Amino acid sequence: MSTINNIFVVAGESSGDQHAANYVKEHKKVNPEAVFTAIGQQELNNSGANIIFNSEEISVIGIIEVISKYSKIRKALNIAYNHIINSKPDLIVLVDYVEFNLKIARFAKKYNIPVLFYVAPQVWAWREKRIKKIVEVVDQLAVIFPFEERIFKKYTQNVTYVGHPLADDPRFKPTDLKYNHRMTTIGIFPGSRESEIRNNLYRMIDSIRIVKNDDIYSKNIKIFYANATAKKLLVHLLPEGWSALLVDGKDLSEIKKCQKVITASGTVTLELAMMNIPMIIMYRLSPFTYFIMKHLVKLKYIGLVNLILGDSLGSQPVVKEFIQPDYSDEVQVMVELQRIDNDISYREKIEDGYSQVRKTLKPGAAMNVAKIANKMIR
Repeated sequence: MSTINNIFVVAGESSGDQHAANYVKEHKKVNPEAVFTAIGQQELNNSGANIIFNSEEISVIGIIEVISKYSKIRKALNIAYNHIINSKPDLIVLVDYVEFNLKIARFAKKYNIPVLFYVAPQVWAWREKRIKKIVEVVDQLAVIFPFEERIFKKYTQNVTYVGHPLADDPRFKPTDLKYNHRMTTIGIFPGSRESEIRNNLYRMIDSIRIVKNDDIYSKNIKIFYANATAKKLLVHLLPEGWSALLVDGKDLSEIKKCQKVITASGTVTLELAMMNIPMIIMYRLSPFTYFIMKHLVKLKYIGLVNLILGDSLGSQPVVKEFIQPDYSDEVQVMVELQRIDNDISYREKIEDGYSQVRKTLKPGAAMNVAKIANKMIR
């Protein structure tokens, strides 16, 4: 007979919310009587979890941006702490959103509540030594990239490569793109967080405006929003007439109509690779945040496709990256977009890289996490 267990799930942003929701659905198959309470967004709500705080309010990146949201972040933490004290969950499952979630992990440790961290902190990018502190407060780590397991196992054996969530989703099958120079469509993904959108949107639009001088690209533009909050902000920020180009970022049928995409960094880059859609990464932080991160981050690339392929890339990434872009970069983005259209061998190189990524990522992530979680419950 199944035991009723109370599980507290915390996901801070759109991609984590989706991963968390998939986990909840799979855990219910393992233990149908489990009860889930969450800090999360719409997908977690749809999965049947009881949302006690909407994490769209605290989804930010960057030092200055975090400071601007400090009061809401503190409110969310207090809600989480009170829930832990009053409900004493049998397990806490933290999904991504490292700084916020590690505070919850430390707090849970005081009450001897087991913690599973799914989509483990990417501290290997700039603070690998911090892993020692993470394993002190996290009981199990579930990582979604094979290279992460190798890194974390230097510090703990309580880490498992569970696979990647996208490998389970049949919607992300490769798209057979047809290139027609008179009807090519460009997609724009400016990010899911408010700070990302504000930092990236105008640079992306300016790049498109350069391209739009060529009537080949006239009007064939789609701007994708990650959630309702992002849509509202985009409507406010977009130039007159551009809001009509907005499309739901969860509508894969619309994404698959794009022959190429300009995107911020994040999970969407992997989704595009899974669907075989060529992309260019443009990513801009606030000047202060960039100054700090430039001296801390050790990675050569930020795009997940390039990170997964790692040393096999040689000197050239599969996906072009423009970090802190200026006007000259916007011109280069135009050149890159046209190269995707005109250079068959270049497109084939991109598609070969995407194929390698798809082979690297194994399926079964959400169910594997559910099995680990179920074993951890006391």
